[in-house]
Amino acid sequence: MKSVMVFDSKDSQQETERKWLQWFEDTRPHKSAVGDKAVMTAEETRAYMRKYDVG
Repeated sequence: MKSVMVFDSKDSQQETERKWLQWFEDTRPHKSAVGDKAVMTAEETRAYMRKYDVG
């Protein structure tokens, strides 16, 4: 998912902050594609590498 944020140089500081907050709220559920998958921790990765003699 790609997200685009448009700023206008004529926007006030409050309008710019409102846009940032809106963008954050709109993209929050999609922060990371990795978040939906099981990812090994560093220790689990080391154990896996020791077990399979990798590296």
